[in-house]
Parts: sequence; structure tokens; C-alpha cells
Amino acid sequence: MTTTEVSIWFRRRQAQAGLAIVLSALLLCGSAAALTPEFPEANLIRGRTAAGYPYLNGGISFDEQRLIEGIAHLYNLKIVFARRAGTPTTPAFVAIGANTGGRVEKISLGAPWFYIKLPPGAYTILARFTKHVVLVRDVTIGDGRRTTYLLRGD
Repeated sequence: MTTTEVSIWFRRRQAQAGLAIVLSALLLCGSAAALTPEFPEANLIRGRTAAGYPYLNGGISFDEQRLIEGIAHLYNLKIVFARRAGTPTTPAFVAIGANTGGRVEKISLGAPWFYIKLPPGAYTILARFTKHVVLVRDVTIGDGRRTTYLLRGD
């Protein structure tokens, strides 16, 4: 690494640490804004599917993981994507469909942790990695609890 690259890396790390402290303080103070924080970081993606289900995607760094876990209670399905060796990876997209038929939600991902709030029921999840597809059937979402899956690909 050149001196310039080290300097840029160091400044980014300082900005991320400062942002993590501010967002953590907001989460701890219990304000209404803390329940639905807007994440200015490029690696955190917060949105809604075509059918209106809220989701959150992130978790590249430890700070992001801590921030996400602070609001994870808003979601009832968590999927973590990793390589077979255990290191985090990101599939090109994830598709989630209710086993009763109907709409299939396709979401492009940018990070290894994915949270979504779905109605109770049974679902099928498909994750498209670079070289193959992972399919999980009969994922059951219940009332008042979070279901977590680790999907290994690549």
C-alpha cells in the first residue's frame, strides 16, 4: 500500500468508527427515531420488496453487524451467507416465495447479512451465488420469533 492509500483507509476507518458511536448512542437513548434509523453508509441497504415487506441488508463490518443487531427485532427472518470455509460472501440475489403460491420476492444483495419481515407461513428461499444456486424449502416463519438460516455458497 502506498502512503496515500494508507491515509485514505485510515480516514475511512475513523469515519466509520465515529458513525458507529453516533448511531449506537441513538439506539441507546430510546427515541422514536432510533427505532427506524437512516443508515448513511453505502454498505447498509434498507428497503421494501415489491409486495411491501421491509428488509435490511448489510453486515460487512463488525460495526455494521452490531448496528443491525440493535434493530433486528423488527424482522422475523435472518439469513447469513457464507462460503463453505466460513468466510462471509454475498449472493447476486435472493428470491423468497410463499409455499402457498403467489408472488416471489427477488432482492439484489450487497452484503452477507439479510433481514426481512414476512407474514407467518412457510416459504422457499433461493440464493444465486456466482457458480451455483442454494435452495431451502419449508422455511417456517412464526409469530413473535425470528428464524435464522446460514446459507453456504461458492
